[in-house]
Amino acid sequence: LREARKGFQMVFQDPYASLNPMQMVGDIVGEPIRNYYHKKQRDIEDEVKDLLKRVGLNEADYYKYAHEFSGGQRQRVGIARALALKPRLIIA
Repeated sequence: LREARKGFQMVFQDPYASLNPMQMVGDIVGEPIRNYYHKKQRDIEDEVKDLLKRVGLNEADYYKYAHEFSGGQRQRVGIARALALKPRLIIA
């Protein structure tokens, strides 16, 4: 079941309710990578920064808290998190 979960991810419609406002974006997006791939922190950081760039955010956003973003930017954080595990299917 754990492997199956990796194959599909979900982007929640309400970015204000789906992201912890007191957690840094790097931790939010990096959590699935840390849980499923057990990579080193430096590798996770590099991968997360790349994901942030792919969704139109800056590398510096890695160190910001979720509450510092607009609704559209939060939605992009959710998309980056969904892309983190390279799923075959994303439900949005």
